[in-house]
Amino acid sequence: MNESADGGVDYYIDPSKTFQSGKKTEIFKEILDDVKSHSAFDFEREEVLQEIKKREALSTTGFGNGFAIPHGKSSQIHTPIVVLMKTDQKLEWEALDGQPVSIIFLLIVPKEKGEAIHLKLLSRLSYHLMDKKIQEAFKNAETKEDCEALLNQLLV
Repeated sequence: MNESADGGVDYYIDPSKTFQSGKKTEIFKEILDDVKSHSAFDFEREEVLQEIKKREALSTTGFGNGFAIPHGKSSQIHTPIVVLMKTDQKLEWEALDGQPVSIIFLLIVPKEKGEAIHLKLLSRLSYHLMDKKIQEAFKNAETKEDCEALLNQLLV
């Protein structure tokens, strides 16, 4: 999905990511570097990283059942970006259920006037991820196209 700032959402999806580090800050850096280097998205990595770390310091974004939904803001983007990374690795995340994470939804939203869409995306994802069928669908999705179709069902 690649829409304009009219309420659309852009996606960056990697259904088979292997992280070089198991530390959250390093994972965030890898994700942000991947998004910047493999797409047309332009944002300042350090700005978004600091926003994510600031939010993560408040409480965990480990949703449970292997899912995490970290989020940050950027003053340089105008359309929200939903990043979906799936990995076979079991990442320690201090999740609510104490279980490791293997599916990460990173939300990057505009700093200016982005609060409403930020809350909308976060609430929709959180709501749908409580459904075991949705969880299984994401766990079983193997391609970018499968993942994008699921995201479109939930977020559009």
